[in-house]
Amino acid sequence: MAPHKRKKHPRLADRDYEILDHISRYHMTTREVLHELFFNESELNAVTKVTSRLVEYQFLNGYDFHSGKKYFVFGPAGAKLFGISPKKCAQLGPQALVEKYGILQFCCATDVPREKLLVHELTEHLQTLKGKHLGAGTFYLDQQGPQLRLAQMRVDHGGPAAHVVRKCRSDLETRLALPQIAELVAHKQFMLAIITSSEQKVRDIQEALQRHTWPIFFRLEAVSDLAPLIAAQHHERLNRNEPK
Repeated sequence: MAPHKRKKHPRLADRDYEILDHISRYHMTTREVLHELFFNESELNAVTKVTSRLVEYQFLNGYDFHSGKKYFVFGPAGAKLFGISPKKCAQLGPQALVEKYGILQFCCATDVPREKLLVHELTEHLQTLKGKHLGAGTFYLDQQGPQLRLAQMRVDHGGPAAHVVRKCRSDLETRLALPQIAELVAHKQFMLAIITSSEQKVRDIQEALQRHTWPIFFRLEAVSDLAPLIAAQHHERLNRNEPK
């Protein structure tokens, strides 16, 4: 990724801009992902030194999430530099954390190159893009040999396989209402990617998908440490529903 085009900040190096651009795309990141993308010839502690400096200068905020790991979002200085709301600097809620971490890992912690599309990039493929219910921040381009397809990601938040499949059916029906997506489907150029928490859940969802006929392709992958985040989300829901 090219260095950021904005006016240089005296406290930021080129790699710092690359890290901030990355967070602008995915809304969060982790040391492990940064190591894979930008520090693969260094030890993990090199990432920690950089993130600690960016947190100190308020370009990043860091939050604990599980097993001693941290995730990072924009800090106040980073939000100001990118012209985004200071609300984006807050700790992610349990549901948002599952969603964004699943997408981050699916795209960035893999040997297969993928990149989540920004909304303005998506409009290059869907010029009539409109409506907040499209989930515009969940698309990427899926490369399978010479075949390139527009794909939408759905993160499994822990429901039964049949529930995930029902959600996929609902997603597809909504998307088919857009003529451009309907045309992509007709030409086998659209697919759904399901991101789940284990290889067993992948198999369960595959089995449930096979009970139906679909006009599209699917990609299913497991994110190994998504499960504790899903458990935390369910625990938070139970606490909200407890009688006062």
